[in-house]
Amino acid sequence: MIVDNSLVPDKSHLEIAKSALDGGAKILQFRAKNLTQREFYIIVNALTKLTQVYNALLIVNDYVEIAKAVGAGGVHLGADDLSIQQAKIIAPDLIIGRSTHSLEEALEMDKQGADYIAFGAIFPTQTKKRPTPVQGLEKLKQVCDSVKKPVVAIGGIKRENLIEVKKAGASAVAFISEIVCADSIEKRIKELIKLWEGN
Repeated sequence: MIVDNSLVPDKSHLEIAKSALDGGAKILQFRAKNLTQREFYIIVNALTKLTQVYNALLIVNDYVEIAKAVGAGGVHLGADDLSIQQAKIIAPDLIIGRSTHSLEEALEMDKQGADYIAFGAIFPTQTKKRPTPVQGLEKLKQVCDSVKKPVVAIGGIKRENLIEVKKAGASAVAFISEIVCADSIEKRIKELIKLWEGN
């Protein structure tokens, strides 16, 4: 899941992360667009220590150097960040993922050596100020059938459409609002894991 408190500012990133880990989440991705680099570092450092306790993986958005410095497991890059090749030079041991929004882009990132490819938005989503165009399940299936690396589906994914996303070929799913806005993050994570693993 993506640790992002922009929809629930009364909850801290660490609070969201701990609840998710208690629910059984094994991969957390930290996203925060409105922090200074110093604030970002402090939170990522704390999240890295927390995920290590739970034997989980932390993926850090955007900042390759910070992810490397704190010992996170990986970094997630967008179009405005370093290239995959540049990131691998700086941090060859990190898992490197890349956001994509078309089949052509996904194929290019696969070719460039991304360790996983995030693709979306699959459904309409409100968690970005400038939402990316909705791609839908058919395009997700095309991407999953065309690239060699694991595909992480993102954007508007909820309990009601989770199985459709899995059937389209996604290796994993990134949730935000479906989890952070739940009455109990821990309980919601358990429900989603049961649903995913049961199909």
